[in-house]
Amino acid sequence: MGNDVFSDAVRERNAAGMTFNQMEAMTWDIGGKEGSRSSAWWNNMAKWQMDTPPAPKYVPGIAAALDLPEREVHEMIAEQWYGVRPDDRLPRRLRPLLSVARGVARVDLVTLKDVAETFSAKHKAETELEELKDQSIDDEGDA
Repeated sequence: MGNDVFSDAVRERNAAGMTFNQMEAMTWDIGGKEGSRSSAWWNNMAKWQMDTPPAPKYVPGIAAALDLPEREVHEMIAEQWYGVRPDDRLPRRLRPLLSVARGVARVDLVTLKDVAETFSAKHKAETELEELKDQSIDDEGDA
């Protein structure tokens, strides 16, 4: 098996304030009786006590409950139960960004790239500033 990215997502959603009962209600709203998952199922999933992955028919409700695209839910299932990721080079934290970028018109991709480069430069500058501050503190301690 892979790591527990699916269970992590369930725990994160629960920690953000959604109860297992609310998750159950959301899957019921989306999939009806045949597509719902019980609050006990969600609780067991959060504890990674499930040996089998959820069937594809449950994915729409699960995606709604986790507030994730269905594709990402399928990817997390593949990773947790089968150790397979669609792109091992793309960290999980960037996958939602990729999902958004897929929906952007080609003409707007240049702007999206410019925004990402701006944030990247900002982060680099902040990191360098922190390193300089740390170095300055170390130098003061040596004096």
